[in-house]
Amino acid sequence: MLDLFTPIAKDEKQHPLFKMMLQEQFKPERDVLTSWAQGFKDRDGKFTYEFQTTFESSMWELYLYAFLKDLGAQTDFSHHAPDFVTKLDRHITLEATIAAPPQGEEAPVGHTQLFAQMDFAEFNQQSAIRISNSLSSKIKKFRTSYSDLPHVKNKPYVIGLASFDRPFSHFAVNRGIIAVLYGLYVDEETTIAMGANELIKYPVEAVVKNENASIPVGLFTSDEYKDVSAVIYSSLATWGKIRALADNPDAMSVYHTFHLPKGDSIMPEIRNTIKAEYKEEIADGLHILHNPFAEYPLDVNTFNHARVAQYFFDPEKGINVIAPDDFLLLRQLNSFVTR
Repeated sequence: MLDLFTPIAKDEKQHPLFKMMLQEQFKPERDVLTSWAQGFKDRDGKFTYEFQTTFESSMWELYLYAFLKDLGAQTDFSHHAPDFVTKLDRHITLEATIAAPPQGEEAPVGHTQLFAQMDFAEFNQQSAIRISNSLSSKIKKFRTSYSDLPHVKNKPYVIGLASFDRPFSHFAVNRGIIAVLYGLYVDEETTIAMGANELIKYPVEAVVKNENASIPVGLFTSDEYKDVSAVIYSSLATWGKIRALADNPDAMSVYHTFHLPKGDSIMPEIRNTIKAEYKEEIADGLHILHNPFAEYPLDVNTFNHARVAQYFFDPEKGINVIAPDDFLLLRQLNSFVTR
């Protein structure tokens, strides 16, 4: 079994969240990650070091594994790649990745920015760019390194992606990933400015990277990317998820959560809950986005979990979303910790 929390990385190399979790008061949070890691195999001998130094990408890989276990999946770790060769209602292959900050830019942890200063349109655009970059990298990796492997051939290929690309990256919810995969942009600023009764959304073909370049979007609107069956996406598989699942009812935390709107409203339902009364499942906030042009398509049964949102796109009819009425869109924590 992996020993995640005995330090093997030098102190100056340790990720700030890993350092914080070593404190005694965060034992319940350590227990969550330890439970996620049960049964996980470190195939190259580097996982624990990477977990202690980079944290997010390794934590996301453990999260995906825990989600697969929750579904009852059988995972085969005898292959060096992709990250997961697993059996649900069918055999699938799954590769994990994250949307990371641009070189030299601030990360989600330890930043100095204030959300009130954000430009929503710019925020969503940059989120889409980072998501697109990460997906493109993993699609290229599949085509050049994985597709001809015997254990990968003739099986659905799924990419698991989490956003850690900037401060407040969890505020992206699903806007960036929907734009990148389905070429549909939800315009919050215009919706608010016009006092509209429905979310204003429109098709987009590209996002502007800079004055000289743009990045095409709508990857799942043609058969160009038919080798990708689906994308599993989360903006909430973060430190907040670990804290939410931790068995620590005495923690001095309040959870501010945003859920799907009720009735005809376009405004999310907002709840405020103290830790002792807060309940969250591992799959809350998880999006499964299907490719209608996939060579090996999945259906609603493959990732059949009561708490996920599943997206099915029809070029003529648009997006159909199957999700629980109280699907988790956003989570914020206010916490007091002792030092």
